Amino acid sequence: MKTQERIVEERVQITPVPRRKGRRVRKFFSRIFLGILLIFLMVGATVGLAYWTSLWPDTINMSSTCANMKAMNGMQMDGMDMSGSDGMCNSGSSSQKPISIDSLRAPTTAAHMATFTLTAGVKRLPLGQGETVEAYTYNGTSPGPTLHVRQGDLVVVHLINKLPVSTAIHWHGIRVPNSADGVAGLTQDAVKPGQSYTYRFVAQDAGTYWYHPHQHSYEQAEKGLYGLVIIDPTTPPVHDDIDASLSVHEWTFGDFRNFRHVELINGTARQQQIQASAGQWVRLRIANTSSNLKLLTLTGASFTVVALDGHDLNAPSPLRDTPVPIGGGQRYDLRFQMPKSGAVSLFRASLDTKWAFEKAPAVVIGQDNVQIMPPAKGTKWFDFSGYGQPAPTPITPQSHFAATYTITLNGHLGFMNGRFGPLHTINGQTFPNTPTIVVKPGDVTRLRIVNETTEYHPMHLHGHTFTVLSRNGHALTGSPVILDTVLVQPHESYEIAFLADNPGLWMEHCHNFFHAYMGMDMMVVYPNISTPYNVGNSSGNFPD
Repeated sequence: MKTQERIVEERVQITPVPRRKGRRVRKFFSRIFLGILLIFLMVGATVGLAYWTSLWPDTINMSSTCANMKAMNGMQMDGMDMSGSDGMCNSGSSSQKPISIDSLRAPTTAAHMATFTLTAGVKRLPLGQGETVEAYTYNGTSPGPTLHVRQGDLVVVHLINKLPVSTAIHWHGIRVPNSADGVAGLTQDAVKPGQSYTYRFVAQDAGTYWYHPHQHSYEQAEKGLYGLVIIDPTTPPVHDDIDASLSVHEWTFGDFRNFRHVELINGTARQQQIQASAGQWVRLRIANTSSNLKLLTLTGASFTVVALDGHDLNAPSPLRDTPVPIGGGQRYDLRFQMPKSGAVSLFRASLDTKWAFEKAPAVVIGQDNVQIMPPAKGTKWFDFSGYGQPAPTPITPQSHFAATYTITLNGHLGFMNGRFGPLHTINGQTFPNTPTIVVKPGDVTRLRIVNETTEYHPMHLHGHTFTVLSRNGHALTGSPVILDTVLVQPHESYEIAFLADNPGLWMEHCHNFFHAYMGMDMMVVYPNISTPYNVGNSSGNFPD
């Protein structure tokens, strides 16, 4: 039996050991906790700073007066030479009174006028697959009415806003005076609920065009606010027995867990029927009024692509079952002669099947009881860079260019005006911090567009048309191609050039509405132009 002294001695010997070990354990876990807390604080501070710095100012004025251009000059990225802006300011233009956008207007009267009223409102519409949606409409329909005018007409459009939100109308592809461009915060204030606004422009160029909002386009156009504009030439180059228009759109539903979309043509998911007889010539005008690429083709007859974005191609050659890729905002005019028997069918590829064509045609032209099989998957897509025959054109790769700018399309995760998501950037920046291109009247400016992403970017220039010079470093070998929207496919590059012949403040942006919403917008401006309107959170004007 141990004595009391021995027991006490043993306790004295062994008791300190677990105490020291316990202190080490507690100290170890305290350090881990402090480290984790520090990491959380650092991450939180970084995220908070990114959020805070992404917020737009309350008001942003996009005037191209000398003070603004010098501010723009400080924001330029590599490849965007703004030295010309300083030269313009130092040459005496700073003493000149700025030209207001409001003075860049069409005449109020003309010998031939076409007048329309478009009332924007909300209406529940069927989509044709048992689905009904609460849509934004023009005159109660989506798409809105097709505005059919003649080349040279003075077009007057009265917009009445009965929506619960502010809106504006942009005339996509039409060379309007700057005051009629319909960009909220740039060329006008967004039209508030209950208010109205009048647009005036001369229909200079014949062809297929369309209209849609340029105020929160991502929401408003996708919810149904769009319509076509057809400008008939004063002297048609060929006779078409049937002239039909198709707007290709889509509605999206659900979230990332249950995402789906419904493909529409002329506002319905049901198959469309166009009456035509054997031997008749048919022109099919197709406009992609949604964000995503649409892949379409005709079967049952050979066809030609006679116009892109409203502008004729020279000596187009026949195609057979060739898939035609149409980017957001683009228009293709297809022409064919009805066969002696049978029908011609328009098939579309499904976005969910990696470009395999659907089994049933979306549109049938002629007899509707003829079975036509869709084209095989994997057929080479239409490429305009070698299509048709060369012809004289004012702008060529040998033209003198006042400047050449590189526009690099890229992206990353981040914040854009307080919203987190996949940012779509130009030269690493999102609007309004993207580079600004300054042009002088009479300049021919070359843009080199490089897509570093795996996505499709239909790049659209307001107020002008441009000539495509090259694709992936190779000059075009076929017809001259005049566009207002070029589809830059993943890892592609294009060189385009345009004549500065329409003074004002203009946008250049991706016409995937979501990409523009998340930053892929920039400005092309003429010097010494002022605007009384502002973009920004307090102004209520959001041009994306």
